[in-house]
Amino acid sequence: MPRKPSLSSRIREHILSHIENGDWPPEHQIPAESELMALFDASRMTVHRALKELAAEGVIYRQRGLGSFVSRRTPRSQLLVIKNIADEIKNRGGHYSCELMYLAAEPESSLTTHVFGKGKNIARSKVVHCENSVPIQLEDRYVDLRTAPKYLEVDFSTTTAHTYLMQDAPLQKAEHELTAVLPSREQQRFLNIGPDEPCLMLRRKTWSRDRLVSYAELLYPGSRFSFGGTFEPAS
Repeated sequence: MPRKPSLSSRIREHILSHIENGDWPPEHQIPAESELMALFDASRMTVHRALKELAAEGVIYRQRGLGSFVSRRTPRSQLLVIKNIADEIKNRGGHYSCELMYLAAEPESSLTTHVFGKGKNIARSKVVHCENSVPIQLEDRYVDLRTAPKYLEVDFSTTTAHTYLMQDAPLQKAEHELTAVLPSREQQRFLNIGPDEPCLMLRRKTWSRDRLVSYAELLYPGSRFSFGGTFEPAS
């Protein structure tokens, strides 16, 4: 016989169901503890436990003297998983759009020499990716044209760099580095953010067929995006 959910779990599910079906949008004030106590015939300790758990998970936030409110959830990506950002946005129910800001052959520079070595034929693209018309990522990417020779012909209105590279230069290996930065003036303009907006910079190198193919600097406004994931140790 299945075990009956605890009263605390039922209160959690009641709150979560109202949030998930859109009854209680971000910043909506949820019922007071006294109302939940009366609704579920529960003790204050039981209600408090359910609310404390939801607050710890970031589902709600609590303000002393005012009550509990639905959190404004930011989009989240798995840090160690490489996915197409267009698919990520669509899978969580958002509308994806992008704007190509720059696409050209890149002159040799200290950066290209340091990353790829001297004398390489490198292309560079800058694309702003948006979720529901809000910029959430600036993708500044350098690509070795020996491995991805048609990169400068990619139509970024119909596909992404990720999709093209996965087809023409299948992923073999990747390296990540995540740091906190403040945006440059150009980055502020592309992402429509202020100079004091803290940002997350994900630097990523990818290899295919034993050759470094791509180096990308992916910039995310900190107030609009987060990274996360789960880990389970081997048994």
